[in-house]
Amino acid sequence: MGRAYKNFWSLNVDEAVVTGILRDNLNKNVAVFMPASAQMKNVDLALINVVSKKIITVQVKGSRAYEPRKSEVANFGEGSAGWFLLKSSVIHDCSADFFIFLIYVLEENKKSGRRDIVPHTITIPAQELQRLCLLHKRKAKGNRYNLIIWINPKKKKAFDTQDRRFDLSDFLDNSGFQMLKI
Repeated sequence: MGRAYKNFWSLNVDEAVVTGILRDNLNKNVAVFMPASAQMKNVDLALINVVSKKIITVQVKGSRAYEPRKSEVANFGEGSAGWFLLKSSVIHDCSADFFIFLIYVLEENKKSGRRDIVPHTITIPAQELQRLCLLHKRKAKGNRYNLIIWINPKKKKAFDTQDRRFDLSDFLDNSGFQMLKI
């Protein structure tokens, strides 16, 4: 008798984009894997150094592009934000080593006179995100954290604008990838 298999493959676009960004920015000895196990709920990607055999696990969170208001640009500078509303358990009970937040930023292209949508990442150790949330965030309705991360690509600055503002610039793009010591 045959066996029925459940289709557990669901390629998340944000995970695929982050996979491409990581492949372009990490050592060639590092491979990026997507767990096929449905039990790995808090791990979206596994980074494996095929030489040293070191493994790092990653939770990916993505946001759509948001058109910044004039008041936001006046207050925070150039760029735009990504919005993440996460249950506190997603952050505090996470089994992954790192979170990578994918934020699409609207950037002015002076040469063409157009605006581009450019992906940026915040790569932060899970323990550091937990610490920052406990220090700076209030829990919203439903025991959730409301993270609105503003990225100013020209100044290479990133920060959370909700509750008590805190700096995330050390985790932005290449600076964040440097923390993935793999």
